[in-house]
Amino acid sequence: MPPVTMAPIFIFSAILWVSFHLSIAEPKNLQTYIIHVSLPATEANINRESYYRSFLPEVVLDSEEPSRIIHSYHHVACGFAARLSPDEVTEMVKKEGFVSAMPQKMLALQTTHTPDFLGLHQNTGVWEESNYGRGMIIGVIDSGITPGHPSFHEDNMPPPPAKWKGKCEFAGYITCNKKLIGARSFVSGSTDPLDEDGHGTHTSSTAAGNFVDDASVLGNANGTAAGVAPLAHIAMYKVCTKLGCANDAILAAIDAAIDDGVDILSLSLGFPPMKFYDDSIAIGSFAAMRKSITVITSAGNRGPGSATLFNEAPWTLTVGASTHDRKTVATAVLGNGEAYDGVSLFQPKDFPPTLFPVVYPIMYNQETALCEPKSLEVTGVKGKIVVCDNDRKSTADQGQAVKDAGGVAMIFVNTKVFGNTIFEVAHVLPATSLGYAEGQQIKAYINSSSEARAGLHFKGTTIGFKDTPSVAQFSSRGPNFASPGILKPDIIGPGVNILAAWPFSSENMNWTFNIVSGTSVSCPHLSGIAALLKTAHPHWSPAAIKSAIMTTADQSNRNGQPILDERKLPADVFAIGAGHVNPAKASNPGLIYDIQPINYTQYLCGLGYTKEEIGLIVHQNVNCSLISSISEAELNYPSFSIILGPETQNCTRTVTNVGNARSTYAVNITQIQGVDVVVEPATLVFTQVNQQAKYMISFTRKGEISGHFVEGSISWISKKHIVRSPISVKLLFSNTENNNLPTRSSLWLCTFLTHYLIYFIVF
Repeated sequence: MPPVTMAPIFIFSAILWVSFHLSIAEPKNLQTYIIHVSLPATEANINRESYYRSFLPEVVLDSEEPSRIIHSYHHVACGFAARLSPDEVTEMVKKEGFVSAMPQKMLALQTTHTPDFLGLHQNTGVWEESNYGRGMIIGVIDSGITPGHPSFHEDNMPPPPAKWKGKCEFAGYITCNKKLIGARSFVSGSTDPLDEDGHGTHTSSTAAGNFVDDASVLGNANGTAAGVAPLAHIAMYKVCTKLGCANDAILAAIDAAIDDGVDILSLSLGFPPMKFYDDSIAIGSFAAMRKSITVITSAGNRGPGSATLFNEAPWTLTVGASTHDRKTVATAVLGNGEAYDGVSLFQPKDFPPTLFPVVYPIMYNQETALCEPKSLEVTGVKGKIVVCDNDRKSTADQGQAVKDAGGVAMIFVNTKVFGNTIFEVAHVLPATSLGYAEGQQIKAYINSSSEARAGLHFKGTTIGFKDTPSVAQFSSRGPNFASPGILKPDIIGPGVNILAAWPFSSENMNWTFNIVSGTSVSCPHLSGIAALLKTAHPHWSPAAIKSAIMTTADQSNRNGQPILDERKLPADVFAIGAGHVNPAKASNPGLIYDIQPINYTQYLCGLGYTKEEIGLIVHQNVNCSLISSISEAELNYPSFSIILGPETQNCTRTVTNVGNARSTYAVNITQIQGVDVVVEPATLVFTQVNQQAKYMISFTRKGEISGHFVEGSISWISKKHIVRSPISVKLLFSNTENNNLPTRSSLWLCTFLTHYLIYFIVF
């Protein structure tokens, strides 16, 4: 029978096989219970741990999975905390000595809520396995830091590792401690690494801030703040001021960080797209990678347009921004009974629950109402709620203008370009911020009624929103300009409305925490995760850590639906890369795609760079005629970006087994419209840890083509793991078509490449 007629049977069989193994690997419906028991009266010297384990179901005791018991209590209670299913608790009730079972309650929000959103919980899981990043050194290249901030206290911190060679160069009496172990400034004319901007303090605490109780912003999101790797050390390298970040300072800082002995480098800054030999971050990060330092970079805040990425080099992990499930809610209520949840950091307790007249002060021949004094005067807004279009540049000015004109409150609504990405802002008067779709509904209501009315209800901090994560509007998108055959961004992580440390006083603000949005705060989230993985797997290379993060990423939101973009449409691969980071899965990826430094040199030869240009990056004399150059598609990357003409394109990948010694993986292909994807072999069998296996993947044009870019994925699936790689295919419509980017992207690049200013990524 010809192979083509076997395809439906093979695909159907593969689906059944995958479904079966996914079903048997599906975790139970477990939750944490506090179990109270009574001790036997006749056994005063009982071994409590053994006694507590006796209450667990035998099926749990007989299994090879880790202990379900999270805590064994001795003084505060007679009992223990364990992760159990409701059925298991029911069985436990029948046992002699059982007293009660109480489901876990959350008594306070985790203010830096994203660790919880990412599945990082105290005394269990990845945090426990990695000892909270203890012993790792995260070098942060940024705007400086605020020593003495509560997030940088040294309680429970070990001394710096013996390898640490860094310096603490604060002026005067200020010094470092066991948390903040180093701080230097590389800014011209400044020797003090104090943070004058707030950005470096915020990113540092996001990556590795220590636990801080009773943290909040204006009383909102009150709870315990913590960074992603709360027991990792921080070393600050100041390279930025409010004017920007000089490339010479960046290179000097990376050079010093390598000398000092950092394990992770976090860079929430970047250049517009350019060749790697012109990019100081690409050059510096290559040297760091060769020293086994994992470098995390931000994707940029130039979205949602295509080809707007910063930091496109394959030896760094490039991070886009996503939302999380906590909001400080302010609801707009209309006279027709409709209500729309928005957000606001200003939550007045005394705002009346009544409805007020509501107006939209748009001027003649204008497309938006920016609520300027003239439009407010013409419309007449005294005693009314005013709807203003949010352009993200004049939020404070618009609020002050409405307040000065006598408006009682304000409803900020996004313009179409901002879509559903809304920002928590401390407005100057009662207000809420809403997405584009909700704004359209409100405007339609105002236009439909001569007596339109609205009110605001302030509901405080709420968690558990199920439409998250989604891609932030500002998050820069691919395709990759400097290297079209490498898919970027690599991953997305929390970067919208992130609460973390802030200088004690900055520009009339007097608070110790602040909420900030940008890929500059998604970047340190991944830096913290990389520190956790490095602690748990100290021998993993930077490429292995990147691979683990990418191949285990989520493609679904909390509703089990595809991750959406700011338009509430499924996000494409140029927005999310491999998907949303999942630390628990990344700690145990099953297989990894590893890359050695020499492979990157071969790849640079394949890009067609001259030996002088390559020498700028690798700091060695390279003769490409003497080494085997490889194409972009042949780099052992955890994703695929294929430029496909009429000829079949083949490439190989090598995976390394870091899971169970004996394991078998079968391939599952999400087929791509207009492209036939074949993987050989279809099964990989391993008999030992660190064993490698190769496979070949081929791409062939077929049928009618719709669209310039198409996408899909392949996954290697075992009983315990799914190792997924996203695929992007650019379809060339003729033999003569070149690989230039779309016209609007080229125009954008021309605008940015007229200068060499460094853009400091911060909102």
